Amino acid sequence: MENVVVNMARREIDQFTVPRKVSKIRWLEGSVFPQKNLHFATALHVDGKVDTLTIWSCENQRQFEIMRAEDVKAGFNPKQLAEISHRGEVLDMRVIDDQEPLLVTASSLGEINLYKSKIQADSSTLQHVATHRHHGFPNLGVAGATSLSIRPQALNEIASVGEDSRLVLIGSDNIQKTLQRSDRVSSGLSAVCWRSSSSIAVATKSGQVRLFDRRDISKSVSPVLQDPRQLDPLTCIAQHPTDVHKLTTGNDEGAVSIWDVRNMSKPEVKAIKVHNSIVWEVMFHPNQPDKLISSSQDGTLATVNWKQALNEYVSDATGTKDEYIATYWSSITNVLSVNSIDYHNRANILLAGADSGGILHSVQ
Repeated sequence: MENVVVNMARREIDQFTVPRKVSKIRWLEGSVFPQKNLHFATALHVDGKVDTLTIWSCENQRQFEIMRAEDVKAGFNPKQLAEISHRGEVLDMRVIDDQEPLLVTASSLGEINLYKSKIQADSSTLQHVATHRHHGFPNLGVAGATSLSIRPQALNEIASVGEDSRLVLIGSDNIQKTLQRSDRVSSGLSAVCWRSSSSIAVATKSGQVRLFDRRDISKSVSPVLQDPRQLDPLTCIAQHPTDVHKLTTGNDEGAVSIWDVRNMSKPEVKAIKVHNSIVWEVMFHPNQPDKLISSSQDGTLATVNWKQALNEYVSDATGTKDEYIATYWSSITNVLSVNSIDYHNRANILLAGADSGGILHSVQ
């Protein structure tokens, strides 16, 4: 680990409860100016029962005036607009942010699914468009599709990885068609993200980050990056919103890392143990990219400021050591795993989904 000083704060987060585990949660219009209502999707799961995708609506109280954060949180009362069944557990879910948002899911059955959502003032519909099994073992054994990422800017390609160690590129207009495929990339792929419209990064269960050029992902040689101090399995990966050379990962020991890959032969990696258990998702804050947001099996969300600490929580920021501010967000009604996070970069609302059925929410 880095030789760091960590300054911690703990905050209570509000929770709206639904009767099922929230596997994944995503804003449907996170990159557009919010209208009167905001909309998000959840993937809900109960062992032994059919999984469902659900569309929710909540009031955007910050449309016309700046309100106190506590007033916004008190008014968070989402309304269910639509629901549809889903084959297998949802292991990842992404949104193609168009006029009518498309939901793309990766399932425990190795299938990639596409759903069309149509949102109106007081109602919404979810329509299943297509399903295709892109991941599986040669003996027809089931291999879960573990992660998805949407190609930036173009939005016409989906990258998926699975337990079968396969990286697949799929056209969003026809998910049954495989555009490119790279077999046996590594022993178990846990996460994928587009670094740019031409570059893809994957995280592996052997603690590596591997980079691919989308023009030919089947090349036998691709850059393999690893921090010799961190050999634990990686569980998630995300791209910096502006700096193409920066990535962040989380691992199954609770550490989050920032990778600077300008020197691919010896990447600079800063790692810090933020959580006490598996990091399920991590992302750069879209409006404050020096801050990371992560969720964990330990029942907490965390925001970590990776800049050298220069605010009220630090008594002495003049030393040579890196100093980080970690804020932990938890709910007294949730002690179970926090599985998924998403941030609305216009309304500035953080959402998270938990095993307890909690939809955690906070204005940042």
